[in-house]
Amino acid sequence: MIFKKSKGPRVNQEIRVPEVQLIDHKGENRGIVKTEEAINLAKDNQLDLVEVGATANPPVCKIMDLSKYLYEQRKKSRKSNNKTKEQKEFRFSPVIEEGDIDHRVKRAKEYLDKGHPVKLVMQKKGRQSMDLAKEVFAEILTNFNDYSSIEAEPKREGNRISITFKANG
Repeated sequence: MIFKKSKGPRVNQEIRVPEVQLIDHKGENRGIVKTEEAINLAKDNQLDLVEVGATANPPVCKIMDLSKYLYEQRKKSRKSNNKTKEQKEFRFSPVIEEGDIDHRVKRAKEYLDKGHPVKLVMQKKGRQSMDLAKEVFAEILTNFNDYSSIEAEPKREGNRISITFKANG
């Protein structure tokens, strides 16, 4: 006997119990019905008999359109997977103008207010002074006193200094 791997709930002939708790296509509970009778009722309505509650005894089966049911399940799982917040990165350089700093700080605060984590990165290029970069970065960080930082201190990695903030609440 060859068993095929199930890709979802058991449907129609895959349901091998003698009786099922039946919910018809209108959503009404029909009670305990023989499986063959339930499958015939589903075919009469051009729908499928789908096992939705396998843990119950007898299992709960519903008459519905299987493809529509699977689509709704995928849609729900995608929606629940999108709950993670995206981190936004804002880059600065030691020779950045004041207006650019103000604009990026304003945008970073908007993202924080929406609940997204924000990473601020100071990146020096070539012979630019690391002391100047630290000075400018410290000045930028004074704008974020009302937000909590994920990292205790700014991290230094080569020619970059970074810190990540998260929204309060």
